Amino acid sequence: MMGSKYHDWGWRSALLCAAVSLVLSVLLSGCQGRRQGPSPPPSPRGGRFPVTMKDAQGVRVHVERRPERIVSLAPTVTEILYAIGVGGRVAAAADPADYPPEASKLPRVGGWFTPSAEKTLAAEPDLVIGSRGNPPEFLASLRKAGCAVFTIDPKTLDDISSAIRSIGAITGADAGAARVVEAMKRRLASVASKVEGVPQEKRPTAFMIVGLNPIWTAGSGTFQDEAIRAAGGRNIAAELEGFRPFSTESLLAADPEFVLLPVTPGDRDGMKRTALSDPVLKRLSAVREGRLVLLEANPIMRPGPRIAEAIEAMARVFYPSHLGGSPARAVPGSPGRDR
Repeated sequence: MMGSKYHDWGWRSALLCAAVSLVLSVLLSGCQGRRQGPSPPPSPRGGRFPVTMKDAQGVRVHVERRPERIVSLAPTVTEILYAIGVGGRVAAAADPADYPPEASKLPRVGGWFTPSAEKTLAAEPDLVIGSRGNPPEFLASLRKAGCAVFTIDPKTLDDISSAIRSIGAITGADAGAARVVEAMKRRLASVASKVEGVPQEKRPTAFMIVGLNPIWTAGSGTFQDEAIRAAGGRNIAAELEGFRPFSTESLLAADPEFVLLPVTPGDRDGMKRTALSDPVLKRLSAVREGRLVLLEANPIMRPGPRIAEAIEAMARVFYPSHLGGSPARAVPGSPGRDR
């Protein structure tokens, strides 16, 4: 199921905790051994040290000097670090680290949900930045080893902006973070200005698929729901909260004008075929009439800077005449509405 991994601090086990503790006992100096020498000068992008901030888990994180070796434990974090201009200080990252393209060359510390303590500590980080999906026991063990571990957990569009600013502050890249957030706000404001005259009752209805067999969707309290509304649409699943299964009866009764399907580049055609062959989806007018919209998955599923790109893509499909788009395009380089 596609959606549950975005909204569950789970993915943990006693075995993982035990393994982490064993490795940490051997590599305890991994985060402590680099605390020597004078503090580097303040970053030209802004930021003064030391810095103490509370993270998404309520932990007060203290960073004495500007971090020069950062480990990213989530793809969203990696994207943010590069966007704010700190990519050159990322020493290692968790899979998948696939955006921007240069991030693919980073050393790996394991998977987003299954990071390796040994590899993380071997990167000799000054700062480790994690996100929802990382095992909490793993993060706690890194802290016990002396690592500065900062986490984010954005659930709304405002949270995304706040997370970017927080990462900017903790890394000494305040100016870069502010630039990224302001660019996002300008793009979203442009979309809003072009659809604001459309009455709510006339805005197109939409349904986002985040899992099949059974069908799961994104309801209220998710940034995907907010993104649909920011693009000028109405999410038919807004009465649900979080990621939830959506009943066949409710979906057929609502018969949304657009069905939104996040797809990955490597499996775009396969995911499309699966959706088109689903016995429930085939009965929807949106699918029968070519309004199955393929969205690039990462911008809409990762709470990072590219969420503005995803909102623009949906708005172009919802309102091609308003935004100068084409009914047949959702994402640049990827067909949006397939017939």
